[in-house]
Amino acid sequence: MATALDMQAAYAAARREARKRRTLARQTGESRAATTLAPPLPAPCPGVVRYHPEFLSEAEATALAAGCRALPGWVATPRRRVLSAGGAPHPSGAWAEPLPPCLAGLAARVAAYFGGRAPQQALVNEYAAGGGIDAHRDGPLYEGLAVVVSLESSARLDFSRRGERVASVVLRPRSLLAFSGDAYEGLEHAIAAVPADAVDGLVRNRDAAACAVGDVVARSRRLSVTFRRFRTVARTLDGVDATLLAAADRAELERRRAWWASSISEKDDDVESPPAPLRALAVD
Repeated sequence: MATALDMQAAYAAARREARKRRTLARQTGESRAATTLAPPLPAPCPGVVRYHPEFLSEAEATALAAGCRALPGWVATPRRRVLSAGGAPHPSGAWAEPLPPCLAGLAARVAAYFGGRAPQQALVNEYAAGGGIDAHRDGPLYEGLAVVVSLESSARLDFSRRGERVASVVLRPRSLLAFSGDAYEGLEHAIAAVPADAVDGLVRNRDAAACAVGDVVARSRRLSVTFRRFRTVARTLDGVDATLLAAADRAELERRRAWWASSISEKDDDVESPPAPLRALAVD
C-alpha cells in the first residue's frame, strides 16, 4: 500500500515532468512564432479584427487536427463536439491546467496577439459539414480578445448587432482570426448552419481570403481552435494526474468541469436551452 510519502514523491515527480513538457512546448512554439501581427482589417470592420491567411502549413494543420482528435475530454452537443483544454472557466475563477503538448506550442505562437502572454485556454470545436453555432458573445469569464485558428474547412463568421449582420470574415483552413474591441465586447458572432457560404460586400477580408463578391464557399467537416485568457484564475494546477490530487480537490475539479459542460448547451428544436446566466457563455 502506498504511503503518504510515496504519494508526495509521485506528485512532485509528476509536477517536474509537467514543467519539462511545458518548457519544451513553449520553446518549440517560440522558435516558430510569428514576429509581427497581421494588420487590422480596415473600416468599416468593427473593433480590431486581424486576419492572417496560411498561419499554419498544411503539415502543421494536419498534425494538429490529429493531435486534437486524440485528446480525452470531448463533449458532444446537438451541433458540434467541443473540448476545453487548459482548464474550465467558472464564475468563481478558473482552475487553470497546462495545455496538452499538441496545443501548447501553438499557444506560444499566438502569444503575440495577447501582448506576449500565452493564452491559457484552448477551445477546440469540431462541426459536421454545414454545422454552425448561434449568435453569441463569449461572456465575462474571459479577457476581451479571442484568437481562432482554423484547421479544416472554410466557413463565414458573421458579426451582428441586435440581430443585424454588420460584417463577416471568411475563415480559410490554416488561417488565424483575432478580434477584440467592439467586435468582441459589443457584437455577437456566429457561424450559420449552411452547406455553403455566400461572399457579399459585408465580407471584409475578401482579398486576404482569396474570394470575391458572388463567390460561394463550400463547407466540409470543420475543426478549429479558439484561444483565450481567463479573466480570473482561482487556482493553477501543475498538470499532474488527477488521481494524485486530494479527494476534495478531485471532486471540486470534476464539479467545475461538469459546470462548464452544462454551460455550453445550445438552443435546438428538441433541446432545452441552458439557464439565462449561462447562455452568454456559449463558445465557438
